[in-house]
Amino acid sequence: MASSHPAKPLIALVLCLLLNSVALAAPQKPDAADACTIPAEIHRDPPIQGGAPVNVELGILLIDLSEIDDGDQTFRVDVVVRLRWRDPRLGAKVRGGSFADCRLELKDVWNPDIRPLNVRTQHRVLGEALRVDASGTVVYERHVQATFASRFHLREFPFDVQSLRIQLASFSYGRGQVRIVPHAFDEVAGREISVAGWRMLDEHPDAGVGPIKVGPKQFTRVDHVLLVAREPGYFLWNFVLPLGFIVLMAWSVFWLDPKAWGPQIGIATASAFTLVAFLIALRSRLPPVPYLTRLDELILFSTILVFVALAQVVVTSRFAETDRLELARRLDAYGRWIYIGALGMVVYMTLVR
Repeated sequence: MASSHPAKPLIALVLCLLLNSVALAAPQKPDAADACTIPAEIHRDPPIQGGAPVNVELGILLIDLSEIDDGDQTFRVDVVVRLRWRDPRLGAKVRGGSFADCRLELKDVWNPDIRPLNVRTQHRVLGEALRVDASGTVVYERHVQATFASRFHLREFPFDVQSLRIQLASFSYGRGQVRIVPHAFDEVAGREISVAGWRMLDEHPDAGVGPIKVGPKQFTRVDHVLLVAREPGYFLWNFVLPLGFIVLMAWSVFWLDPKAWGPQIGIATASAFTLVAFLIALRSRLPPVPYLTRLDELILFSTILVFVALAQVVVTSRFAETDRLELARRLDAYGRWIYIGALGMVVYMTLVR
């Protein structure tokens, strides 16, 4: 039997090494995970160019206004918040490829860290998405439900118009690094809101508010204003109308003869007791503010009129018992028109003006 040539194993080894070197030198197809990986330095530093701050466009789309609590001075909304800024470091020319097909989160890129200032409760995130196009423009959208605090001005209650504010600012970057620019949504939501007793008038961003100052630093702030008006019908039918009947019931004592001072006193005291019970029931539905609203003024002057009628009955009944019946009748004759005139003036000053 012929023995194997001793050079064959050496030739095979050389061929194997040549094939491996060719395979290593051949261009490798980039891994999809590596193509979507963003260096850590891009996470940390804002994309400032030429010393100018990064312009961050901010838009808010109102989906629904579901609750307004004027006693607690809060409101609950369902909104979509959109942020848009340009980061040239994420552009296709710089990176050698686009991030259009990548599934990125906010933590994967640098972001302006814009947060609400007046949120009252932990907001609920219903959805979020982040997109980066070939030019490096980043668009981030978040759908949230949250309760915000807002200062209510209730002097015109129940005919008041309120400016409900969603206040937003970035506390991570100063005015020299980030500038928030209000931007309107291309989409337009309906003006209908689900909260009862209110109607939507307008919504708009307010970039004219002053910056937030924290020590020596200043941060850009933008407010989104929801302008809403109260529907006064509920208060007119359930509170103002019954109050008017109570005042008119007290007015009836001026039409009774002073000789029948017993029925006069009975009607006057019944009116006063009815008014007190009505006010106790009404108080829980009025906003607890330290100043008088228009409805408070109506209640105050109506109360004064009812007790003026009671005082008139006491005086005229005393005159009738002391043989001054004609004087008592004249006081009732004048009093009935002064009383109704005063009531008309109160209604005009509190409800009509």
